[in-house]
Amino acid sequence: MGKAVKKEPIVSALQQYQDRFRSVVDAASAFENHDTQGQKLLYAALKEIFEFGEEIRQDAPAFESFLEVHGKTLNKVTKDNPYNALIDMAFAGNRSKSWRSEISNVLRLASDINVKEPLSQWLEAGGGISGRYEEAVDHFARPATTKAQKLRSSRLDMITTELKQSRIVTTALPGVTLANGFHRSLLFSEGGQTFLVHVRDEDDQKIIDKYLLEIAGDRKPDEHPLADRPLYLLYRAIDLIAGTCLPSNNGKIQLIAIWNEMNDKAPVTKLRFLSDAYSFTNATVTLAHALPELNGKGQLVLELSDAKTFRQLFQHDYQWHVSDDGQGISIVDDAKSQTRLALRPIADYVDKTLRQGAKLGRRTRHFQATCTGMKASASNLDMAAALFRKASGGRLASHPAPKRLQWRSAGTTLEVGFTNAQSYSGLSYPFLDFTGPATPIDAQMELSLADIAAFWKTGSAYGEDLSGYIADRDVQDAAFCIDHTFVGGDRFEYVSPMVLGVSMARTHVCEDFVATTIHPPAPALLRSRDYKLIEENRRKKTNFPLVPSSSGRAFGAFITSFMPDDAELRADRKFDFEWQLEWWRRMTDIPVHVIASNWTDDDVAASKELGLLSGHGGSITRVGPRILIENRIDCLRQLYASDFDWGIIMDDDAVLMQAENHNSSYRLFAEMAANGISTYDGVDLFAPIYGRKIPFNSELNGPGNPYADSHVFKKNTDLKGSMIVVRNFAKEGKELLLPDPNFRCHGEDTYLTLKAVSMGYSPMTSWNMVLEELSGESTFAATDEDRTEKMRAGHERLVSEFGYLGLRMKPNSHALEKKELEKRLLSGKAKQVSVPKPR
Repeated sequence: MGKAVKKEPIVSALQQYQDRFRSVVDAASAFENHDTQGQKLLYAALKEIFEFGEEIRQDAPAFESFLEVHGKTLNKVTKDNPYNALIDMAFAGNRSKSWRSEISNVLRLASDINVKEPLSQWLEAGGGISGRYEEAVDHFARPATTKAQKLRSSRLDMITTELKQSRIVTTALPGVTLANGFHRSLLFSEGGQTFLVHVRDEDDQKIIDKYLLEIAGDRKPDEHPLADRPLYLLYRAIDLIAGTCLPSNNGKIQLIAIWNEMNDKAPVTKLRFLSDAYSFTNATVTLAHALPELNGKGQLVLELSDAKTFRQLFQHDYQWHVSDDGQGISIVDDAKSQTRLALRPIADYVDKTLRQGAKLGRRTRHFQATCTGMKASASNLDMAAALFRKASGGRLASHPAPKRLQWRSAGTTLEVGFTNAQSYSGLSYPFLDFTGPATPIDAQMELSLADIAAFWKTGSAYGEDLSGYIADRDVQDAAFCIDHTFVGGDRFEYVSPMVLGVSMARTHVCEDFVATTIHPPAPALLRSRDYKLIEENRRKKTNFPLVPSSSGRAFGAFITSFMPDDAELRADRKFDFEWQLEWWRRMTDIPVHVIASNWTDDDVAASKELGLLSGHGGSITRVGPRILIENRIDCLRQLYASDFDWGIIMDDDAVLMQAENHNSSYRLFAEMAANGISTYDGVDLFAPIYGRKIPFNSELNGPGNPYADSHVFKKNTDLKGSMIVVRNFAKEGKELLLPDPNFRCHGEDTYLTLKAVSMGYSPMTSWNMVLEELSGESTFAATDEDRTEKMRAGHERLVSEFGYLGLRMKPNSHALEKKELEKRLLSGKAKQVSVPKPR
């Protein structure tokens, strides 16, 4: 009886959905029976399916029962996109698989971006089914592409294992001898006989890998077996730190500090290894999605004994959560005999001399530590150790087991191995894939075998190829480092100091740890803004043209708009953003595409200007709270996927001054379009004049100036990130300018410019337009001192990245010294490009 009562609500709901779905099928049948009327009836049918799908997917039990009745199952595919199943059920079987896939992905896109206008209107505005399908492919491919790159070696291992087990001919081909591995060949049949034809004798391994990855398609290896558990990401962070930092640490104290902080406007949780040793292997993990229970709690500490317990017990069938109750902050499980792991205040350890990883210097020899390579290296090391023990026969060997790995030069790259180590030197340890030529490392610099062995086993457990490099500190090549952002945004930073000779003395890669103190929040320093007066003044000084200036779709605008959580800041930002969108809509016909970060449904619905974007060729992409550089990357990817010649990459406070003394202003884009992009060879990215740094009026409007009749671009490596115009390098078949998402500190605009310079591109300032930043409140820094320190940290990070090209810090300053870098990379390029304005 109890069981029947439990099921009754689902049965009732199921009947309601069954009744509603009949109208969906009727609408689909109307389209199929009157196919000559085409689009109108199809859109009506899709509207019914979309409304039905959006409602039933919210009721998982009823949806599962509904699918079962129709002979389908609720699995990962139907959860991600219920329209795969609903389209199959609604339309007759004579529709092609590709047609069904196209329709279902368009509806999935409409759901994912939370389309507000009527579906038929949204479809028409985007070029119909085919136009919106192109958007869907791009929308859902972007994260998949990034994930595919991080999972590259795991995907190769998956498909090669499958192919080895899928041999058509089970016995070896007689008379055919080739090197181990896959070879590209063709099967040729003639007269009932089949022959194997080799495409070429020696295949480049990169070509083979590309071929294998194409066979794998969008399939990916199985996720970590614990990935669906609550607090899995916290478990991964603790496992990475404890698993890689403990094996060689000789300190008496080992702790993991854990706290919440703001990272470029978004809250994150940081975990960092601390010890009282002097120099040691260390790691920091940043969780992209903060643990809310830690907000306002300051820095807390998880003792390593508790970390070990958590790593062991997390694999059992219990659910874990962070608890903030009368017993303090703890990590607890739901077992009958509950385990409670306390997070203690850092103040409990003020009498201890704790140290942490220090900031390192120049980064060189960037590489990927491949997942399959780490697994193979760990396996080979275990085999070598077993052979060594066997050769020793239980007695002390004539040579002790090795404790260090040596760097060895292999042509234009590097590898690690052993010299004169019994049983160890005959095996390979192939975990490094350098991104370019790698020069030799000083022979006295070696790796701790205990550290690297632990890194192989722990790092390979999560399926991704890890990004890394060699770093300097007080000496060159001081450390082996990982700086990797996992799929999902969590960041793993790992530093293993080099060891010197048999003494195993470590290079100095640590510094004293200074705990931060929680202060009560200071009163908000927001200035009171009179929105009505600001609006009046803006409209008085702005002269909108009768007809927007047209650039003929040569330019597209891509804006990243982040909404802070603070209500006043949020209102301030929305007010300025509405004006920015109106300004661009009325001044130009340039389509505007917005990455809306941390916007709510209500925010979007309340925005008049966002609602007008699609009518002018624009779009909205909704994303959660995240750092600026990730949104910038999405803007650039949207540009490269488009047919625009140029992309105007903007923050949500950027317009242009447009009085008579401000030259072309918004008209520049139409003028450049009229001249054609080939006229601007040598201009790869450019920004407007930024008046706070460049006094412009006397120069721009002085007698005999060249700016009245010509577009003038001047070389400049200090572009203001509020607005940067970038060539569509993809359209021209050139290397894509994309920031590294691991750059997560101040200076992302400088980073983009220096990245461009390092790739051979020319950054410039346009002297025909002047930037105007709207006056919303910045959330970058709380005080001038805070701003300076954030700038210093960002610039030091830039020096570590581009120091090999001559970038330095100015002495006793937080500022950059770029003269040597500019001399090295830009001396052969034009200092100025001038192009006559169109007549």
